[in-house]
Amino acid sequence: MKVLLVIIAFCGIAGMDLPDMIKNKQWRNLAIYSAIFLSVLTFGVLVASDIKVPSPIKAIQVIYRDILGLSFKAS
Repeated sequence: MKVLLVIIAFCGIAGMDLPDMIKNKQWRNLAIYSAIFLSVLTFGVLVASDIKVPSPIKAIQVIYRDILGLSFKAS
């Protein structure tokens, strides 16, 4: 039931966003939007299915700490 609600919600969001992008021929924006949209939809369906998914914060920390060399000190 939760998965169905997630899919219905995402269909509604796509129904509002996609027609304008297609009508205005914003293909680059559509490609980026679709990639992000599908990854968030996948994440949402997994969470709604009670499947344990790793926190995306860990990946973000690896990017900014190890790849970009950024860090901070807690005061």
